[in-house]
Amino acid sequence: MSIDAEINRAARGLSKTLIAIRRDIHQHPELGFQERRTSQKIVETLKSVGLDRVQSGVAKTGVVGVLQGGPARNATHSVAGGRAAHTVALRADMDALPITEANQVSYRSRTPGIMHACGHDGHVTMCLGAAMILKKIQARIPGAVKFIFQPAEELLDGARAMIRAGALNDPDVEAIFGMHISPRMPYGVVGASAGPIMAAADRFAITVYGKGGHGAQPENCTDPILIAHQIYSGIQGIERNLAGPDVRVISVCSLHAGTAFNVIPGSAEMMGTVRTYDVRVQDEIIRRMRAVVKGISGAHGGRCDLVYRKGLPVTCNDARLVEIVHAAGRALKAPVGDNVLTMGAEDFALYTQKVPGAFMELGVQKCPAQPSYHHCRFDFDDRILSMGAAMMARCALLFLEQGGLGR
Repeated sequence: MSIDAEINRAARGLSKTLIAIRRDIHQHPELGFQERRTSQKIVETLKSVGLDRVQSGVAKTGVVGVLQGGPARNATHSVAGGRAAHTVALRADMDALPITEANQVSYRSRTPGIMHACGHDGHVTMCLGAAMILKKIQARIPGAVKFIFQPAEELLDGARAMIRAGALNDPDVEAIFGMHISPRMPYGVVGASAGPIMAAADRFAITVYGKGGHGAQPENCTDPILIAHQIYSGIQGIERNLAGPDVRVISVCSLHAGTAFNVIPGSAEMMGTVRTYDVRVQDEIIRRMRAVVKGISGAHGGRCDLVYRKGLPVTCNDARLVEIVHAAGRALKAPVGDNVLTMGAEDFALYTQKVPGAFMELGVQKCPAQPSYHHCRFDFDDRILSMGAAMMARCALLFLEQGGLGR
């Protein structure tokens, strides 16, 4: 039996098991860096599968497992210490969101105010499924596969914490693959394209200081709400006046001021996000934002503090790894197209600053009206999980079969 037929057969045989795992995780969602039950389930599953090494408590609640292939075990293709000459990583995020689930299904969240509304329960399950599949063909793996289960993706800090904790080392990872459930793509279609696929994500906070007083005597005040309103309009105008085709988003998402109907407050606070694909556009937005804030506040006799924090970089897929994803799709007879470009961000990008990476999407859309990410009715047909597990497993194996990036 060919290796591809063996992977597909193993995946089909695991389908019910994977659905049960996903639904158990879905019923017990946990927020970033609090994924203790999820972490425990991952550890128990990996140990039951028989991985060579399983480490818990990485970056608080993360888990890392290692599966050494046959050649590394018999030292045919090994390096000092008996480790595999090539190591590839598969990554899954674990955390849920502070959303109350509205779905009326048997496996709905049992934790008030928290639900898996972004598919991370599926990501964990597919990565576990890939470990199960690869364990069945361990003797045919020419290297090592590292399984990284990461906390706190929604907090945009989990990948950074895992990297600092050494998740990419011992053995050193040469490349990394990730997969995300996508309600934007047709059911069963895998998306993977080279180059930028997700935006850089920054955040900003603006505090406007004025002079408070009686609402009936605005002439004696410096109204911070008025200043904030004009700053809002000025910031939105930046995007309109930028030249070139580069996509960008500037969104003010929070504005707070005042506590009474007849009191002009002394200050107002604004928060928002900037999304870009080009660092030149990013720098221009920052420059113009500072000019807008300074100019408008000064014209009204107020004062403003602007705190701008660069966050996640652009998620950029390595072209050679994308070729592997497409080759894996052909081998497993799974349709593969391009990623759907989005202004959303992913902390998977931080891994790709250290090693080449490819971030895949797995389509779960069955109708255009299907609720999307971060919605209280987000859900998907989890019979797709076995396919996702097979794709992750085949990508890892194909990378190692090709001798890593040194081929």
